[in-house]
Amino acid sequence: MEDKKIVGIGEIVWDMLPAGKQLGGAPLNFAYFAKELGAKSNVISAIGDDELGKEALRKLSVTGVNINLLQRNNLPTGKVLISIDSEGIPNYEIIENVAWDHIECSSGELELLCGADAICWGSLAQRSETSKKNIIKMLDAAPVNCLRVFDINIRQHYCNRDIAEESLKRAVILKLNDQELLPLSEMFGLSGDEEERLVSLIKMFDLKEVIYTQGALCSDVYDRSGLLSRIMTPRVKVADTVGAGDSFTAAYIVSRINEKDIITSHKKAVEVSAFVCTQSGAINPIPQELI
Repeated sequence: MEDKKIVGIGEIVWDMLPAGKQLGGAPLNFAYFAKELGAKSNVISAIGDDELGKEALRKLSVTGVNINLLQRNNLPTGKVLISIDSEGIPNYEIIENVAWDHIECSSGELELLCGADAICWGSLAQRSETSKKNIIKMLDAAPVNCLRVFDINIRQHYCNRDIAEESLKRAVILKLNDQELLPLSEMFGLSGDEEERLVSLIKMFDLKEVIYTQGALCSDVYDRSGLLSRIMTPRVKVADTVGAGDSFTAAYIVSRINEKDIITSHKKAVEVSAFVCTQSGAINPIPQELI
């Protein structure tokens, strides 16, 4: 696993939680959990040259994630205002026109992507034309055998058909949750039950797999033949679910690039994400028995 290179591309934010602020953002969370599980992790994003940016650098410098390509600019560091409901489910208000809305793509980013074993990105960081254009340029630099994972992460109004389509055309695996299936179905005219719509997406974009999470109920993995694996979500004492989906993705992808089968990878993802739900915020060490 030492030589397996994983890259998370997109937003870095401070999650402003009721209990205090936590550094996060789906691509960073993914990269952090992949590192915890043994991969060589990198993150490509942008932070501001402000106090929150300086604090982010201090925090990131001890995570073990490679931040050599973390960009700085004069816009504010990203913030997300988060409230947690009675079931531990987060609600998000994402501040606009921040540093990660202007991610650049230079020779350093392209060189990193050329050697990547897996990449994970979402739709949120593509809400600005600058970041969208440069993220697509990075994806197109990845080798043919790179495991390209589109974790769509629909938040507020920050995803449209063009963003989804351009990313889906480049993805090998799509990850989505039960709240994201309906807007995707509307974008692409999908009909039928959940399985029929997910299989239609797989065939439409020639995807290898779809990971479909359904919160406290269960999670599924599909390919073009239909449902491959379903695991019921373990019952745990939930602190909050921030980062749980990102840890699921990381555990699944690290297992897959380590040549584990789909069912084994799915089980690992469920175990890891259940643990993350018991912790406050996203970036917390994974216990040794889960690695």
